[in-house]
Amino acid sequence: MNDKYIPFLVLATLFIIFNLYIFTKKILFLKSAISTNGIVKKVGSESSDNGASVYFQTVEFNTEQGKIFTVSSVMGSGWDKDSKGNSVKVLYNAKDPSNAVINDFKNIWGFESIVFFLGCIGLFVYYGEL
Repeated sequence: MNDKYIPFLVLATLFIIFNLYIFTKKILFLKSAISTNGIVKKVGSESSDNGASVYFQTVEFNTEQGKIFTVSSVMGSGWDKDSKGNSVKVLYNAKDPSNAVINDFKNIWGFESIVFFLGCIGLFVYYGEL
């Protein structure tokens, strides 16, 4: 075994353990979350170094109690730029409606997918070099 690849194993293990933690928290949130419709009120953008724009939505939604909250997308995309005024699904915690997420794959599972992918890369590097 080549010792220079041990840091990849350690980092991969940490990424996977962290991913299990955030995955479990997300599952618990989804089990108890309330679904509602929201309206995209604002679309912000950021430009990358290569000039491509990434768009982030800000969505306003009403709780079952009639209170108004907003939630912003946690991951941007290149196709949300014309979404202002559109209706989107939102999931929120009934006890804490500020804990909400836009109900699409990139906002629910995007971060978890990236962390899992990084952990897998570390494992592939380590075990590919044995």
